Amino acid sequence: MTAAEALAAFRARFPDASPRLPDSAPAASVSAADLRAHLLYLRDTLRFDFLVFVSALDLPDRASQELVYRLFSYETKLAVVVRVLLPRDGGTVDTVSDIYRTAEWHERETAEMFGIVFAGHPDPRKLLLPDDIDGHPLRKDFTHPNMIRLPEVE
Repeated sequence: MTAAEALAAFRARFPDASPRLPDSAPAASVSAADLRAHLLYLRDTLRFDFLVFVSALDLPDRASQELVYRLFSYETKLAVVVRVLLPRDGGTVDTVSDIYRTAEWHERETAEMFGIVFAGHPDPRKLLLPDDIDGHPLRKDFTHPNMIRLPEVE
């Protein structure tokens, strides 16, 4: 499959996909319920064989969080981004660590830093923080006695 064919197939599957500047990788939003099916399609049909990362954005003004999955194809040298909007409190999505092995580590970090639950994850232990820290440090409302908050950049 050529890069142009892969991109055309991606856009056919995700008609609302559009690049986000400054990143030229096409991005599509999917529901949490459909995430696994879409990632299997991207891996098995379009040959996006590497999960570069999983992370999230905290959007307190919209009472939500957005999961971000970046995939790469070694065959076509293309990247795509898949986004999943979740409620800010109680956000849950199925693990994709059985689809992309690298997700195992990234999901643990994202769960710990943002409080998103990855249902079915094989090892949901904390990865970076000590057990006595309450809260999720990458949420905008996180506070800690030893933390110095820097001014927001506009």
